[in-house]
Amino acid sequence: MTRIAMIGGGPKCLFALLELNDCLDEQIARTVQVDVYDPYLPGAGRVWNTKQPRELKLNVNARIIDASSSLCSQTFNQWRSADGPRTQEDTYPTRALVGEYLSEQFERLRKHGNLQVAHRALAVGTLVRSGSCWEVTTQRGNELYDEVVIVTGHGLAGYRAENSPEGSLAAAGLTVERRAGSDDGVLAGSHVLCRGAALTAYDVILSLTEGRGGTWAAQTTNGLSGLRYLPSGDEPERITMTSRNNIPMSPKPQSVPANLQSTLEAYKEKVLLWGTTDGATHEVNVLWQILLSCAKDCADLSGVPASKKSLWETLQAGRSEHMQTMGGPAEQLRRSLRANHGLETPTHEWVWAIVWSGVYAQLVSALARIPWRTGEREHFSCLAANLERMAFGPPEPTAFKLLALFDAGLLNQALFNKPVEAGAVFIDAVTAPAGVLAGPAPDGQPANTLFNGLLAHGEVLIRSGERGLLTDTDGTCLNVRGERNESLAALGRPTEDPTLGHDTLNRSLHPEYRGWAQRIAQKVTTESQKVAH
Repeated sequence: MTRIAMIGGGPKCLFALLELNDCLDEQIARTVQVDVYDPYLPGAGRVWNTKQPRELKLNVNARIIDASSSLCSQTFNQWRSADGPRTQEDTYPTRALVGEYLSEQFERLRKHGNLQVAHRALAVGTLVRSGSCWEVTTQRGNELYDEVVIVTGHGLAGYRAENSPEGSLAAAGLTVERRAGSDDGVLAGSHVLCRGAALTAYDVILSLTEGRGGTWAAQTTNGLSGLRYLPSGDEPERITMTSRNNIPMSPKPQSVPANLQSTLEAYKEKVLLWGTTDGATHEVNVLWQILLSCAKDCADLSGVPASKKSLWETLQAGRSEHMQTMGGPAEQLRRSLRANHGLETPTHEWVWAIVWSGVYAQLVSALARIPWRTGEREHFSCLAANLERMAFGPPEPTAFKLLALFDAGLLNQALFNKPVEAGAVFIDAVTAPAGVLAGPAPDGQPANTLFNGLLAHGEVLIRSGERGLLTDTDGTCLNVRGERNESLAALGRPTEDPTLGHDTLNRSLHPEYRGWAQRIAQKVTTESQKVAH
């Protein structure tokens, strides 16, 4: 019997187990026992749990969600279309509904799959090697496993930044982890101060407005069809989002114009070629030149007055010079929405959003595990953060709600300042960092005790300037000597930085889970054959 512990039960865990189930012969699969450790229902996990508020919506197009397998061929969209009421759901359905789909797929695996799968509703405290096995410790004791997979996703429940002011509220308690009475600390008519001005903060804002009975009415202003907020009287009087740069996220472009498709296809090939021909001497500056040329070509085709110099300056500053003259974040958001709807010339930010999202899959492949020269990693992280603010912001339905709240005088955005305003309810709306360190190595500290022992004993490797575990192409962790640690794997966000873009439900973007499933399948098949002979 091969015993496997999955630490974390979200979508990445589900995808890996579905793949393993499909890789194994039925008889051999019965020799594998899998325990999934997660306080929340597996499949959905914490972020997609089915009990979260219905005002929390998916931030990406639902068409990317696919947890199909030999047990069920339905993608999310096919699954919800099979049930009458669900056919009315829009492009950005509730996250709770997505969680229902993922949880249902896990239950189907548990009941009808060939693997023996059990859910342990516990958080793992420590993980240490014990001979040829791994000892997993929870509040209920210790268990030994032959294989362990770390799939902790967006961090563990109850995350709070280390430097949060005393008495502050964690965003998760008002959103994905909300329970009855958990928002009692935010009284109607109060002033709320959010540290964070990105997707997590948007969840908090919607929970404190729409989630408290506020509604939306359609309205058109200067040709732009939008919304007007109708308060319930139970929301705060004022909500202020804060960030270090006070730059708002740009709403996602609704679509890629047809005349840009062939240009993007050509640059996808260039990005992949860069990733395969430079070998161990990747020139990251060459990659930026490729992306900059793509942006200039897209700008020219779209009628955007832009030079390579102005596009590069936009990328480095995080917003264009023109956008900086638009006034506050509300006006910048309005300008972006008008550009998305063809009411104004597209912005530099829109161009970069088209480029970054358009070649993103190829970037994930080309950048995976490349060696970085001194300073390159930090520079890339800075520019990538700016690009993600432009390309992966809120979908338009959420952006229009935010704009309505700005116009109603209920919402504003400002620079984060200390000390916190007296009398304000402070909400920490900063997401747990990707990877396993709170900051880049070598100075960053483990974000959770789970990783303390692994790092102390050299069982895992984190390269300088990065936060995530370095793994091989099949998810196998590399130890401090750079060697494969055959029985320890990590998938998804714990490996962010060496690999890019794990904050996604797109199953096709990262192939490591397939490699892991194939390795385990080969291992248990070989062991079964030895026993048979």
